[in-house]
Amino acid sequence: MTIDLDAIEREICTSLCGSVYVTQRHGMVAVTLPMTARDGDVIVAYLKPNAGGWKISDMGTTMMRLSYEFDTNRIVNGTRGNLYHSLLTESGLIDDDGEIYLLSDTPGIMRNLFRFGQGITRLYDIGMWTKTRTESSFYDDLKEAVINIVGEDNVIENYLANVPNSQDYPIDFKITTNTSRPLYLFGIANKDKARLTTITLQHLAANNEQFDSIAICSNLSELPKKDSNRLMFAANDIAPDMSDINAISRKILHRVNS
Repeated sequence: MTIDLDAIEREICTSLCGSVYVTQRHGMVAVTLPMTARDGDVIVAYLKPNAGGWKISDMGTTMMRLSYEFDTNRIVNGTRGNLYHSLLTESGLIDDDGEIYLLSDTPGIMRNLFRFGQGITRLYDIGMWTKTRTESSFYDDLKEAVINIVGEDNVIENYLANVPNSQDYPIDFKITTNTSRPLYLFGIANKDKARLTTITLQHLAANNEQFDSIAICSNLSELPKKDSNRLMFAANDIAPDMSDINAISRKILHRVNS
């Protein structure tokens, strides 16, 4: 069977061109791309001249649509925010106070229009991210941060203290300190982990275990009030999220060096 590659190329080019619509709106060029968001709406890119090239922008429509389903503050902050900003970086996109865009020279405008559209569709899929994926990312990021702060040789993961039934009360990280009191660090990704950590800390204290403790939350504001209050009373220190690694480092090193 002979395949006419030129004919296929012409057909694809014709079909693609026929699926792209260009109009002028409010002094900008609006390009309707042959791509759709999760809700079925087409992706529209807005072109504005910019320093000899073009700014390809969504004019804030992506965040506007996401706000119909989610609290956008939760999208751009905390662990989910880490994933959000990672997607932006991978797609070459920039978020300027809710306007998502990329810059392109004129020769690369076609390639960058499709790159822009692909990136926007990935952002729309934030709503499809599973809770498990978000929590897994949180614990991976937490482990990396802890090792970077105190060094791998000073950390024992999934530590079991010398208390009765220790296998039922695991400690995420035991951190060696300059005193005889280790620092027990717990990652809190959800309400169940908050409750387990509170119970673990109470069990350790009831069995006269000498230690300091810190709980690092994925997002403290998402925990039920009763659970967060109990955790605050049980732990020596709490970080509400992982957005400020420097602050977390200061909290940990204060306990390590005290």
